[in-house]
Amino acid sequence: MSAQALKLDIGALTAAYARGVHEPVTVLQALLAEVGADAQGLNAFCHLDAEGALAQAQASAARWQAGRALGPLDGVPVSIKDLLPVAGWPTRRGSLSTAGDPPAAQDAPLVAQLRAAGAVLFGKTTTTEFGWTIESSNPHAGTTRNPRDASRCAGGSSSGAAAQVAAGWGPLAVGSDAGGSVRIPAAWCGVVGFKPTFGAIPAAPQSAFAEFAHFGPLTRSVADCARAMAVLGQADARDPASLYPRTPAQRPAQLRIGWSLALGAPTPLDPAIARALQALLERLAAAGHQLVALPALGLDADQAMWTVWQSRVHESFVDWSDAQRAALAPALQRLWEQGAEVAPARLARARAQLRGLAGALAQQFAGIDVLLTPAAPTVAPPLPAAPDTQPRNWFAGNGYCYPFNLTQQPALSLPLGRDAQGLPFGLQVVGRRYADELVLHVGRVVEGMLAAG
Repeated sequence: MSAQALKLDIGALTAAYARGVHEPVTVLQALLAEVGADAQGLNAFCHLDAEGALAQAQASAARWQAGRALGPLDGVPVSIKDLLPVAGWPTRRGSLSTAGDPPAAQDAPLVAQLRAAGAVLFGKTTTTEFGWTIESSNPHAGTTRNPRDASRCAGGSSSGAAAQVAAGWGPLAVGSDAGGSVRIPAAWCGVVGFKPTFGAIPAAPQSAFAEFAHFGPLTRSVADCARAMAVLGQADARDPASLYPRTPAQRPAQLRIGWSLALGAPTPLDPAIARALQALLERLAAAGHQLVALPALGLDADQAMWTVWQSRVHESFVDWSDAQRAALAPALQRLWEQGAEVAPARLARARAQLRGLAGALAQQFAGIDVLLTPAAPTVAPPLPAAPDTQPRNWFAGNGYCYPFNLTQQPALSLPLGRDAQGLPFGLQVVGRRYADELVLHVGRVVEGMLAAG
């Protein structure tokens, strides 16, 4: 019976706790049993803490029995992507280079928020090495497979987070997104992933990708994203970008909905995804919403983004010794070298081009409430036979996500449909900066339309 509870959304699970139908300890035990069995060999986790999670679940059960639950996530099992420190746990970042690092001494801000809200932190999900790519393998933990088809990539860099939720191993995982790393695996695994406004979820300590990086939840429904954000979306003095007032956004009955099938890179779009998005647009128009086609901005900037990415990877490891860098995977070592080779003038031009893209995109939102695009141009690709030894510009394969890391706007990925092979693909909903609640509202509207058939 507790195994069935793993399929419940957050609201239904906590309601069951309140009625005594389920309780946090048995739900946790069922989850750990399923993860341990891992019949498909998904390999979504690189660290599990059964003992620590059991103590948290027992404390939560006592609160529910006493009628003193701490909030919407009390007793809910939650995983953390292995780029974030959790006190007492290793932070391997998908790398062999971190093998000698001590366990984290302090929780990251969002981890502390989850802990204070009574969430049951049970393990760490896999990430690509230092989160540099959207594939789903890393030197430390190996390959993470897609639950929809184990021969396919789960996406990255929040590989294990998307795989965990898609596999039904609890309703919530926390990932990070500096160029699509929540939204792309969510689309490929057929789950919901939310990149909120920059700073909405506090980040500390910050990486070399600081102004691009957002943390966000992966769930099975848009409503669960909103429930998670009620806990995660709190200010923390360790991240000054988080210190802004949270005010509810207006929800117009008739929306001005922008849309685009081409954005950020000249990537061919799968015709099945284009058809599904066009069909959704027709339904939205029939419901009375105004549709606005985004003009062709002519600002494909995947090469500029790759140049900046190379530079930031170099910055990440510039103070490491040669021996430390030798422990990185060959592709990441070569990417660091490429970053060292970027000429100042080339980097300056790339940054200027990215500012142009961000400014042109942000201006479009003066005339629309939200923008709809594909979340990714294809379904999940097959897993490669072997890891690449040379880095590839993955932005060239997906122009839909990274532009909104530049603009720092909220962007939601939710399931849009499936192709002829049954593989899922996703829709992206983007809003103005700080209009996170409106993005989630539109996501729920769209989700309801799609569920109605």
